[in-house]
Amino acid sequence: MDFTGVMDFTAATIADFAIILTAAGLMTLLFHKIKQPLILGYLIAGIIIGPYFLPINLIPEPDVLHATAEMGVLLLLFSVGLEFPLSKLRALGLKTYAFIAGIELVLMFGFSILAGMLMGWPLVDCLFLGAALGASSTVVIAKVLTSMGKMKDVSATIMMGVLVVEDLAVVLILSILTSTMGGNTLSGWEITWTLGKMVIFLVGALIIGLALIPRFIDWINKTKAGEDFTEQDEVTMLTALGLCFGLSLMADFVGLSMAIGAFLMGIIIAESKAGECIHHHIARIKEMFGAVFFVSVGALIDVTLFSQFIIPAIVVIVVMLIGKVIGCGVGTRLAGYSLSTSLKVGMGLGQIGEFAFIVAKVGMDMGVVSDFLFPTIGVAVAVSTFITPYMIRISYRIDLDQWWQNRRQRIKTSA
Repeated sequence: MDFTGVMDFTAATIADFAIILTAAGLMTLLFHKIKQPLILGYLIAGIIIGPYFLPINLIPEPDVLHATAEMGVLLLLFSVGLEFPLSKLRALGLKTYAFIAGIELVLMFGFSILAGMLMGWPLVDCLFLGAALGASSTVVIAKVLTSMGKMKDVSATIMMGVLVVEDLAVVLILSILTSTMGGNTLSGWEITWTLGKMVIFLVGALIIGLALIPRFIDWINKTKAGEDFTEQDEVTMLTALGLCFGLSLMADFVGLSMAIGAFLMGIIIAESKAGECIHHHIARIKEMFGAVFFVSVGALIDVTLFSQFIIPAIVVIVVMLIGKVIGCGVGTRLAGYSLSTSLKVGMGLGQIGEFAFIVAKVGMDMGVVSDFLFPTIGVAVAVSTFITPYMIRISYRIDLDQWWQNRRQRIKTSA
């Protein structure tokens, strides 16, 4: 057996990690010094070492990094789920999330169709654009909120709940679009079956998982109680990670995002007594793989296309911001929350997620969308990812409730 290829592949992979982590570390140091969001440093580091910025290719094995980046997504969302015990989510209720997401998605499709037609796009492009803009980036939003220490805020809980509903809704919408555009008749049975799979998976995972997994995790923790503390944590953490990846694969099998499976497992394990300990000990692993993910996203941004697609991308970003800020903000307000919380949710969700790439690629692979749609969405995702940390930070600095009280007081005084 010839091991030359294996050795070359291994060396290339290690070189990739060395370049990515070094670039991420240097850029993180710089952005920490200038007090800017670290996620922007990761993205810029990715652009610099990516294939479109320098004349030489510094990343010889990008496919390996894509897989590693996906693992970073799963670990990040698993960690986020650990911060959201079911009791906390139950306090708001699924109806609240569905209500807010429903208003947002209706506005997004309406604005996407209007903007696309004004730019002369075919209706099919407009529909796929609406689906692409439907889901925000759980990874980016969770990373920013975590770095700000706001994950336990009420607005963060609402955002995470809406993000889950968004992912489920976009999967269903995409299945309807592919069925219709593929030349098949729009079968009510197929739509019902797709929606049924989602419901069965979510309900089944929560019911069965909550009945068995927290007890199992705590049982493992107890059986190791007499051993060294580090070994106890190691066994518990590895078991939890195995369960996380297992449910992620099950989610992928039924046609959902693997990230949803990781998030759900985090919610389930959060009900165990060891949940907080697990969350603490996977933090460093999560940070490393998370850095690889964001650097990899930056490396995929083709900066050479900015000048060609910047105008339609700006239009798409404006449409997205209007639709999401108004839709999510107004929806949150109508659900009974304060003005400040509504602003945080609206501006926090004003972002285009990585799922937009999947939607655009599906349309492109089917040959039903125009060639310009994918790069336009790519530029829009890149720009919106850059501005997201600033939008979230600004929303947390504006106290609309205090402003409204002061305004009412001035009106009463003048009267």
